[in-house]
Amino acid sequence: MNKEKWFEKALAEGFESFEIYQDMTEERRFTWFEGQLDTYVVSHVLGTAFRGVTGGKMVNASSEDTGDSQMDDIISSMKQQASMISSEDKARIRRPEQIEPKEKKQPASFDAAKIREFLKKAEEKILAYDERIFQVTDLEYEESRQKRTIVNTYGMDLADEAGINVLVAGAAAKQGEEVRNAYEFEPVENPDTFDLDAFVSKLADKVTGRLGAGIPESGNVSVLIDREAMTSLFRAFSPMFCGDQIRKGISPLSDRLNEKVFSDLITIIDDPACQQAYTNCQFDDEGCPVKRKTVVDHGVFRTILHSTASADAMNCESSGNGFRRSYDSPVDSVPRNFWIEPGEKTPEELMKEMGDGIMITEFAGLHAGLRQVTGDFSLQCGGYRIKDGKRAEGLTLFTAAGNFLELLSDVKAVANDLEWGVSSTVTPSILVGSLAVSGR
Repeated sequence: MNKEKWFEKALAEGFESFEIYQDMTEERRFTWFEGQLDTYVVSHVLGTAFRGVTGGKMVNASSEDTGDSQMDDIISSMKQQASMISSEDKARIRRPEQIEPKEKKQPASFDAAKIREFLKKAEEKILAYDERIFQVTDLEYEESRQKRTIVNTYGMDLADEAGINVLVAGAAAKQGEEVRNAYEFEPVENPDTFDLDAFVSKLADKVTGRLGAGIPESGNVSVLIDREAMTSLFRAFSPMFCGDQIRKGISPLSDRLNEKVFSDLITIIDDPACQQAYTNCQFDDEGCPVKRKTVVDHGVFRTILHSTASADAMNCESSGNGFRRSYDSPVDSVPRNFWIEPGEKTPEELMKEMGDGIMITEFAGLHAGLRQVTGDFSLQCGGYRIKDGKRAEGLTLFTAAGNFLELLSDVKAVANDLEWGVSSTVTPSILVGSLAVSGR
């Protein structure tokens, strides 16, 4: 692809500025089933996205076929799209800025024989852990490498790389006629040093803990939301902190900047360059330098996460949060390496503090059971009963309902168990004073 040729063509066709964003993803994926390697797939995908400003309008296009022979058709199509855009929002492509390069440690790749032995050992350990586990339903190892580049007609020319190796496992357990399933996944720096026993223990305890689960009584109860469940809820509501939602008035935090919105115990950070996260970067998908932001400071909403477009619409500066959810999606204001600051006590200590109550370990139906505009949610849950400060029998088929802002205003303690894993959004476990639970 001759990018300079594309730029010349775009400018000749009346574009004021033009950008080419490319995302090269390379993956090796191994799947294991019942004692043997099931699949081994290697993939290479280059996705290209184009943005151009013409007549004050931002036009987007994307393709996996970006030979120069496609140039005339793609640029012509973008010109036609511009005539149909009615938005009055200011559109601009960023000019290059000073970005301090930082060396990033890339995960190693390992030969296929080592991966086969690693998966074989994992399956054997899972099946041997508890006689109630009768099948390893899913076992995968994936190496993923991504390189993104941004160039534009203003002279921007940026590139960076990221990578991760991940082990994914699922298991099924049976007790009488009851069958339960669970999944676990973790990054793997090296199969030789990975703590496979700890991984297997987490998966096995999760799936066997769901056997014999009961249904709790309905009512308002003290709740400990463990880190995985809390992370999924926090991630689902994360758009409320973003400029695209706030400027449109469809966030419950609209017009609440610098107001107290949560408990004093809640501090929220966004830092795309965070070195503990696998998705760390020095610039967003518009080429804007990133920075660490305190989004919520001891309950006070301090910072809106902005892309260039949302910042321009609100007469402020981008926070370096202009990211694409995939190469062929538009740039939005998106959190990146987003977390609730941990506290000092372990989840076990918080159980002792609560005495009796419920631990929620999973929320289901997040795609349909919450309202972004208000923060309300009603979600099916699974978890455990907490009795006399200790984890007791499993619980299932109950619903928790409330409001996200009210939930984080009723926080009694934040645990110290924050872990990054493979996610760019994480939280520790959180103890809440009261939550409405509907069971039997």
